[in-house]
Formats: sequence, C-alpha cells, structure tokens
Amino acid sequence: MGLVDEFENRLERVVEGVFSKAFRSDVEPAELGRRLLREMEAGKSVSVGAVYVPNDYVIQLSPDDFGRFEGLIPTLRGEFGTLLKTNAGQRRWRLPGPINVRFEQDDSLKAGKFEVEGFHLAADPSDPYAAEPDELVQLDTGRSWNLDSDEITLGRSSTNGIVVDDPNASRNHAQLSRRADEWWITDLDSTNGTLVNDAMIKERRLSHGDRIKIGATELEYREAASGIT
Repeated sequence: MGLVDEFENRLERVVEGVFSKAFRSDVEPAELGRRLLREMEAGKSVSVGAVYVPNDYVIQLSPDDFGRFEGLIPTLRGEFGTLLKTNAGQRRWRLPGPINVRFEQDDSLKAGKFEVEGFHLAADPSDPYAAEPDELVQLDTGRSWNLDSDEITLGRSSTNGIVVDDPNASRNHAQLSRRADEWWITDLDSTNGTLVNDAMIKERRLSHGDRIKIGATELEYREAASGIT
C-alpha cells in the first residue's frame, strides 16, 4: 500500500469515527491531502546540492466549508503534517524549517472550492535554506542528539560525541560519518558489535528510521525532513 492510500484509509477512519454524520462537505479531507502533496512537489527548489520543499502551507476554504471543517482542523493539521513529513523523508527532500499547516477562511470562495499554497519559511529568517540537522534518538528515554558535525563517535567513554551509558557498550564503540550528505555508521572493533535493524554490521549507510543497537541500548536515526518538530 502506498503512502497516499495509507493516509486516505487512516483519515477515513478518523473522519467517520470521530465526526461521522456531523461532518458533511463537498470538499473531502483526502482531496486536501493530495493537493498538499502536489503543492510540495511544485514548490521544489535546489540549493547547495539539496532539494528543498515548502514547509508552511495555507488551506483556504469558503465560509461554509470552513464552518464544517472547524472542529476537525486540529486533527487534520496533525494528519497533514505527518503526511508531508513522510513524503519529504521518502524522497530525501529537505525542509527549511518545521512543517506547519494552516486553515483560513476566504469569503471570495464558493462552497466546494478551495485553494492551497506552500511557502518556504526558514527557522532562521537570515538563511532561507538553513537545514535542520539529522538526529539520533535513544528509544527508551527519548533523548536525542543533533548530528551537526561530519564525524561523531559513540561509546561508553565520556570523550565520545554521543555517550552511551551502557556497560555492554565498548568505550569507543562506533562512529557516524557524513559522506556526500549521507550518514554512515562504522563499528570500531567493539566487543559486542554494532547492529542495524537487528543485523550485525561493520559499516552501513543509514536511512531514515534505521534502528541501531549498541550493547543493550537502541537508538533510531532520523533525517531532518522527517524528524520531530
């Protein structure tokens, strides 16, 4: 099942389960989601070897449709944000800042009509293409580390960039290195080895969502385009 199909099935359950008969409109939430994806692709911009896409979106609805959607807006903002983040992550597109989806009422629109616009809104206004760093998240604690240098070591020693407080981890266990805008992990001849998605590795390129196990500690690699904002 593709990304759009999964999104539409989930959205259908949300709308029918939460709002059921109370929600009726000529504008379908799934149709808005598809339009957001098209707007993301249409707004692509290439900068410094990376593809950036809009992160700030405005959905304009007629007064009638806005009134019908009003109670659903908080749920839809979350669902649309997840859809856009996942789409950007799968395509390795970058975002200039956190994703935000807004709904506005446009009195000039007739019922059943809507407009969607996407904008590049930088987290740092002085740099319109300031990319968020990728990150590593420890799954049992939620602690995260930004990957903001080209080489980062992991291990039990306090001299590591990422200290793994685990007696089963070696003092200098593994190393993360950035190569041509991709992250690789290399085992540093550790005693118990390094696993990625339950497979023992010597060296491996990381993809969004990969789970790394060092000793008894599990971490997840998250690319900025799909990370938590």
